[in-house]
Amino acid sequence: MKTKKRLITIMMALFFGFNAIGANYRAIYDFEYTKDSINSIIEKDILYLEIAEKGSFCFSYHTYYSDSLWNTPNGRAVWGQLFSAAIAKDGTNATSFPYKRSTFMVTKRYASDTLRIKDVIDQDIYEYDTFKSEFHWQLCDSTKNINGFEAYKATCCYHGREWTVWFSPDIPFSDGPWVFCGLPGLILEAYDRDNLFSFHLEGLTSNPDPKKDWLDEGKKTDRISFLRKDYQYRKNLTRIFNAEMGTNVPENKNDTRYLDGLEPDFKQ
Repeated sequence: MKTKKRLITIMMALFFGFNAIGANYRAIYDFEYTKDSINSIIEKDILYLEIAEKGSFCFSYHTYYSDSLWNTPNGRAVWGQLFSAAIAKDGTNATSFPYKRSTFMVTKRYASDTLRIKDVIDQDIYEYDTFKSEFHWQLCDSTKNINGFEAYKATCCYHGREWTVWFSPDIPFSDGPWVFCGLPGLILEAYDRDNLFSFHLEGLTSNPDPKKDWLDEGKKTDRISFLRKDYQYRKNLTRIFNAEMGTNVPENKNDTRYLDGLEPDFKQ
């Protein structure tokens, strides 16, 4: 049933006409990342890829929703009610209230090689650029059907992680979730060799109200400097949380590979 619903959602986009001038679309991806493979702890997020005529914007729906609530007094009151209800139901294991997940936001301009990344460490906003030309895709002979679309396989080693993706020329956008791009069709699936990260297209619809970057201008930095700083912050996050909240949440020392993030080449 879920697969059928996904297929219907994606197929509906065909009726809008992909080549309509000025048309906007939203690709919706499930993003999963493993925090502890030994204990099978998987975090899940939903990414929106807002596709327009001249470029795209990718961000976390959950982070957008949480930030939207916190930006107004009424929203903060709603958040407080949802948080209290979640704690009353599940205690310290509560996850049903709105909270930030992925904090990266990726802006692509189709006519430019530059990818603009905006991300957050604690309360500090940062901006840096990376480049489409750093993708060196290897096209493979393998094909498979994904939700009614013929998908083609491609592989790439990108910033320290080996990726396999499946793209479909039937959806003529050279784009994908996160920073992925540069193939002759929209990327429907992507996963790394270690199965720590995966992206799966769940829907594609017309988008009359595309979301835009809602954060203030960030501090300018470079990719490696940001990733190193972010790594140190996340490495000590449990300790910081316990100190601020007076709790004693145990640190995860079983499998810390997730701390390396999507781009582990900063450790080289």
